[in-house]
Amino acid sequence: MNIFDTDIPAIPARENVTREQFDNDIRPAGQPVILRGLIKDWPSVRAGTESLEAIGDYIKNMDSRQAVPTYLGQPDIEGRYFYNEDMRGFNFERRNIPLSASIDKLLSQQDSRSPIGVYAGATSAGDILSGFAAANRMPLVDSDVPPLLWLGNSASIAPHFDTSENIACSVAGKRRFLIFPPEQIGNIYAGPIDHNMAGPPASLVNPRDIDLDKFPKFQRAMEAAMLAELEPGDALYLPSLWWHYVESEGPLNVLVNYWWSALKNNAPMSNIALALLTLRDLPAPERAAWRHYFDHFIFGEDVEEALEHIPDNIRGVLGVKTPERDNRIKQFLMSRLQQILR
Repeated sequence: MNIFDTDIPAIPARENVTREQFDNDIRPAGQPVILRGLIKDWPSVRAGTESLEAIGDYIKNMDSRQAVPTYLGQPDIEGRYFYNEDMRGFNFERRNIPLSASIDKLLSQQDSRSPIGVYAGATSAGDILSGFAAANRMPLVDSDVPPLLWLGNSASIAPHFDTSENIACSVAGKRRFLIFPPEQIGNIYAGPIDHNMAGPPASLVNPRDIDLDKFPKFQRAMEAAMLAELEPGDALYLPSLWWHYVESEGPLNVLVNYWWSALKNNAPMSNIALALLTLRDLPAPERAAWRHYFDHFIFGEDVEEALEHIPDNIRGVLGVKTPERDNRIKQFLMSRLQQILR
């Protein structure tokens, strides 16, 4: 079954979004939004609209020639970067290749019926492409949030999530995002958290070839799915932890994205790993009890009210966020982890 043969609701779109609207309206709502024409005036978008060679030259003229992590896939994977058959490895090869060399390869095989897949992802444009950030300014995030470049030919990336907020900008070629809300985690068939393509776990379901006998709960995920189709110049805002499957089209496709988080050291998957070590193997009644404690201290709607009986000066690690409190938490964790890891 191909999910794209079904009727998928489109994600709402906005135009002419200002920074004030983004910060005060869109982000607090916690929902994906298409930002039509947000970057239509970028020089890189104009180059991509002109021709493949023009966007290739635009990037190559800025390229430092530093080798960057790149995936190479044989024609038989048809652009689907995923695990191999026994899931012990992957169906692509990882190499470090300069962007200019990847662009030359992509342009040289643009008329091929069986091209080699080339996929360079999460490359820091600020470090690798001199002047890119200054020439192509993102108006909705702070200037210290770096642009990351994603470059390749037609590809599909398994449903996964990011632990940061994200604005994904289509520079050259079309992009399609199939999106599922975080509460679909139980229906998405997430794979391993410590053996995956790029960090967070990926769904084991191929949205273009769904085996509902093997993955029956994915039917519920399909009912919650939303679709974003981006033309060059469009962008997509994705709140953190939303699942997304991504397709790129064309011999040379370019996307730039911005990730940022309220946490300086954003490593929330470590919370899952620590809970696996300390909580998951407890008896069911204990796990159920711990759920109440997490709701009280972490996930409750009004944590301040839950702590109001404790004087501010002795709240310790439960206090409001300050550098001093964060350091105290780190010291507390270090002492506890030494006991856990013995």
